[in-house]
Amino acid sequence: MGRSDGKLVKDLPALDRIVPHLMDRRYDATNFAKFEFDMTNLAAFLKRLRAEGHKVGVMDVVMMAYARLAQGTPELNRFVVNKKIYQRNHLCISFTMLRREGDRFVDTVVKIYIEPEDDLLTVSQKIREGIKENEQIQTRNVMDRFADGLMSIPILPGFLISVIKWMDRRGILPKSIVHLSPFHTSMFLSNLGSIQMDYIYHHIYEFGTTSLFITMGKPRRVVEDGQTKRMMTLGIAMDERICKGVTWVRLLFEFRRLLENPEQMMGEQKAREAIGVK
Repeated sequence: MGRSDGKLVKDLPALDRIVPHLMDRRYDATNFAKFEFDMTNLAAFLKRLRAEGHKVGVMDVVMMAYARLAQGTPELNRFVVNKKIYQRNHLCISFTMLRREGDRFVDTVVKIYIEPEDDLLTVSQKIREGIKENEQIQTRNVMDRFADGLMSIPILPGFLISVIKWMDRRGILPKSIVHLSPFHTSMFLSNLGSIQMDYIYHHIYEFGTTSLFITMGKPRRVVEDGQTKRMMTLGIAMDERICKGVTWVRLLFEFRRLLENPEQMMGEQKAREAIGVK
């Protein structure tokens, strides 16, 4: 019986298959990267989109850039469970958001699924819909309600969580739970810049299947050679077992190219309009 969220990768070289046995925990296999990019062109691009009525943010672009890379490089959408490497059979992203409850803010997690035909505008729409569904005080998403129910009986949480972890390691966790769980995701994103914080290196959760965690830092202005640029730093934590180092390096270069040229993530006609070509 296979997992509901991925298929075992069987054609790996012996060395790649043995690595998860040598490093059998995500915290033991995590590499961290400080990633900077020039968002000057991105800021102007987003301003033009907003003038056209499209509410697209920097976070949307970061998600779409990752999705483009993952769609073109299968290794980027893999995960390791129980010392085995799996290819995820869908592409999804979890992200944190703040919701006001009275005089305080609480955080919750939204998870969206991205299809091959999606472009920046459709992904942005999915993000806006996910935020809208979860921003009301009275809204409690499925995972919120599950956690509330789990913690309502003091004796059970530790036991039930142990059972859930055991089921996940053996690939028998119900598909409904995997589908809703924010920890079973291609990439996890946190926009710390939205609360005026800089990037951090976030840990990758041991529970679930997340192999990549990105945090966005607060934008800053930098003057170089008399020119003012807007820069942003991302903190990236990645599971090195899913992807060779040389592939990670190539992907990071491509990631920067997409972020600095976001018009390439529009639909074909919109991309032509964004660069002034009819």
